Amino acid sequence: MRRLPTITVMSLFMAVVLLPMAQASDEVAGRVVYHTQKVEMLEAGDVPGHIVGIIQQSGLTFYTKGPAGGQIATRMMNTYYDVVKSKGGSYTAYIVDTFQDGSTLIYKASGTITPVGEGDNTAIDGTYEITGGTGRFERKKGKGSFKGGRIGSPKTGGDSYADFTGTEWR
Repeated sequence: MRRLPTITVMSLFMAVVLLPMAQASDEVAGRVVYHTQKVEMLEAGDVPGHIVGIIQQSGLTFYTKGPAGGQIATRMMNTYYDVVKSKGGSYTAYIVDTFQDGSTLIYKASGTITPVGEGDNTAIDGTYEITGGTGRFERKKGKGSFKGGRIGSPKTGGDSYADFTGTEWR
């Protein structure tokens, strides 16, 4: 009879404390900061300010949660975009994060670019998918979303940032 209260208390503890911790461990989160290295753009010619192009960017990914939590990776990113200056547009990015031990995570991201105010600043948001990796991240898969922005013109080396969350890599 004395075991029933002990079992009840242990069950409640597991449900209230351990279960949320297990669910929280499925989250991946962090922040990316990067700088524009190279820009190639062309006027599409159909409407004024319609530009298509490619941007090469490099920076750092700060992982705060998940299998790489507490680690910093270097990031290389090639982004293809299609925008109308006053309205924004869409982009697709191919990304490689490299960790100190040489392991990599490979991403594909896509989203929207939206002008902010009258200057060169933009808001960015979208989704990403981890398509693979090497070393300790070989065959990893995952997905998530991000929001951030660019400060300054990419023509003169604008800087960007994004906060991301997603599912743990499986």
